[in-house]
Amino acid sequence: MRTLPWRDGARELRRLVAAAGGDPDHLADVDLAWHAFRAFLAVPLDGLYDRWEGTDVEADTLVVEFPVADWPDGPPGLLLARRFAVPAVEWHDGVPGRSPDDGTLDLADTVQVELELTFPRGTTGDADEFWTAARSGEFDSADLAEAEELVTGLALGRTVRSRIALESCN
Repeated sequence: MRTLPWRDGARELRRLVAAAGGDPDHLADVDLAWHAFRAFLAVPLDGLYDRWEGTDVEADTLVVEFPVADWPDGPPGLLLARRFAVPAVEWHDGVPGRSPDDGTLDLADTVQVELELTFPRGTTGDADEFWTAARSGEFDSADLAEAEELVTGLALGRTVRSRIALESCN
């Protein structure tokens, strides 16, 4: 399978949503969102920074969280995020810049490609934050099945808006 530069992750997720029959700018179906996101998790990302050797992995992580909100009384959202470490870069107006080429900066930034689905006020669901780490593109099928059960089991209904973005977590 081809690798994808991490900077192109949000664009690839948008492409996968459209290929599954969804509108990346207004994704209304949770099941379709999950299946497109799961397909995105299978794509190996290039340029990740894994600080650990051996079995300890932190370079690529799936995070599922519900509810999330923009403000304390905001409508609830479901966050599907692929969080990963990359060599430190400067961000300008929400866009990642270049890493220093001279090798003097041996730091990592944490970034994520996120798909957030927002639901009407009053939508409830019972979910703890879920996360699992893997080598890029190699998420365990049992972990993915558990995440799918969580996401689809929430039975949240249709969204009022959606968003796909590449974000810095730093």
